[in-house]
Order: sequence, then C-alpha cells, then structure tokens
Amino acid sequence: MIAKEQNQALLTVGNAALKNPAWVDYANYCFDREKGLRKQAFHQLDNFLKSTDSWTEERKKEFVQFLFPFMETVQDADYGPFPQLLSEQLVKPVLEKWCETEKTDARPFRWFGTYYRSEEYLFKALDIDPADDIARKIILKNWTDSINYSLHHLPEYYIGDPIEDIQLAEKIKIQIDQLATASQREHWVNILEADMELVRNYIEWQTSGHKNFAEWGLENKKKTGYDTIQTYYYEK
Repeated sequence: MIAKEQNQALLTVGNAALKNPAWVDYANYCFDREKGLRKQAFHQLDNFLKSTDSWTEERKKEFVQFLFPFMETVQDADYGPFPQLLSEQLVKPVLEKWCETEKTDARPFRWFGTYYRSEEYLFKALDIDPADDIARKIILKNWTDSINYSLHHLPEYYIGDPIEDIQLAEKIKIQIDQLATASQREHWVNILEADMELVRNYIEWQTSGHKNFAEWGLENKKKTGYDTIQTYYYEK
C-alpha cells in the first residue's frame, strides 16, 4: 500500500508533468499509481518509455532536469514518481552520458551520486561547485549513518572499529565546517556529537579493564546506548 505522502508526491509530479505534452503518459502513470491502479499505471509508463526511444539526448535531459528537483524537495517524490523501470531505462543512462562531458554543472553528478549511491560522483559535484550543500549533506548523512550503524547495538556490542569511526568523524567535521549556514552546521554537529560521545565512552571502557560496558556506564554515569531514536528532519 502506498503511503499518503507518496500519493501526494505522485499527484504533485503528475500535475507538473502535464504541462509538457510529451510527458502525458508519464503523468498518467503518476495518476493511475496514485489511484492504486498498478497494472494500468505501468502500462502508461511503458508507453512513455517507448516514446523516449526516439528522443534526442537534450529532450531526455529536459525530462531528467524536470524530475529531480521534485525528488530533492517533495517528500517521497523519489518513490512512486521514480519507479525502477524509469530509473534504469531512462534516467540512469541519461545521467551517465551527461556526466561524461559536463564540466560546469554540478547537478548531474549530485543526482547520480545521490540516487545511484556513488560517493565519487558526489565529490565530483563538490569539485565543480564547492557551495553545493545538497551534495555535501548527502555525504554527511551517509557518513554519520555509518557511525550510527556501528553503535546501534550498544551496549551489547560495537559493530566495526571505533578508531576508524573517530577518523571518519574528523572527515565529517571538515565537511560540516564548509556548510553555508550556522543552523545547518549546528544541526550536523549535534548529530555527530551524540554519536561520538558513545564512541569515546566505548573506548574509555575498553581501556578501563571493566568486564561489562553497561555496568561501567551506570557506575561512571556515562552513556552506553541511545536514549532516543535518532531522526533526521526532512528539508524543503
């Protein structure tokens, strides 16, 4: 069952796509998918994808440039409006070709890096535009998620290597310092510090000789696990 936010995203993107006559089949895919008519929706999508076979690369890029801003700003627009068939048959090949020749526009690198999970391409986006905080925040989320993953079974056990997480934290701090706004810098510092407190405590416990991390934490009034579930706010 598609969530309410995904339904709203389908309507938002579908209505915007109607403004271009060449995208009507894609718009109808969105509308049918929102109604729960999955088989009919994917028939519309198939028609749309077949129509793009005769498009020039510029026309394909135009659609990609239309779609991705919604994915970056509308909640869940990277779900229903961005099905795997569309991703693999149209969008990914367009981005790959675009990135082969692009020298001044960071967006295709950021989009490829974000939605096809390539840190290399995210850093290429920053090479082109060091002020691309969207790309930078994707890197920050990926890196802080990695540290968070190391910690999420504490106090029972630590996944990974705490020393490597400390080294990663130093890289994270460098990227945080380059964010444009103080509020964003504070936001990411708070996320990082919540994790690093646990990392430092774990290392301190390891050197203490104490046999039980949870008991050591109680005795020393130190955190040994998450008190609350860490969440990331949705940025418009």
